[in-house]
Amino acid sequence: MPVRPTYISLILLLGLSSCLGEEPRNSTGGTPVDIWLVSESSVVDSGVGLDGIPSLEEPPRINVEEADYLDDQDLVIGVFTGTEYRAYPHKILDWHEIINDRDKALHYSISYCPLTGTGMAWDMFLEGQLSSFGVSGLLYNTNLMPYDRRSESVWSQMLYKCVTGEKVGDTPEYYAVLETTWGTWKSLYPNSTVTSTETGFERPYDVYPYI
Repeated sequence: MPVRPTYISLILLLGLSSCLGEEPRNSTGGTPVDIWLVSESSVVDSGVGLDGIPSLEEPPRINVEEADYLDDQDLVIGVFTGTEYRAYPHKILDWHEIINDRDKALHYSISYCPLTGTGMAWDMFLEGQLSSFGVSGLLYNTNLMPYDRRSESVWSQMLYKCVTGEKVGDTPEYYAVLETTWGTWKSLYPNSTVTSTETGFERPYDVYPYI
């Protein structure tokens, strides 16, 4: 397991307290893939399908002065990896929702839900095994539900928990992140790097996809 660095600040996901009281859809018997820890009526298929929204895998990063596609008022999710400050802009996360990244022994996924404006950083080591996260196409209370590619279990970003699949009930390691404007971030951390728009995908990153 990687050494846990100290991160900056934690984004609080709205609605957490109201969701924790939901009863499992199937809490007795059955296999893990039959069991859901959230109400079925709260889970919606967005229609995009598994990986229909492609995550990014260690996308290239650029220096602050090279990020001419960002305006000062644009929002970013910032992470300190223990050796480097990194910024992940909403402009890119709006189109990919998940960025799997690493720094030396640390492997983590930035997940972001454009519909609710919430994000977090997940440890990609699950019970000592390295995995990565992708977009399942499912939403819980309109919030992103990632899946891990090793076990194909589905997780709730809102509940910080696996809600169905082989790892149902497990809680991952997660790290604090800082959401702020690009102007503030680059003022605080001028030596930061930021995700480049050269992602390998043709996307209009200056356009919000859910208008």
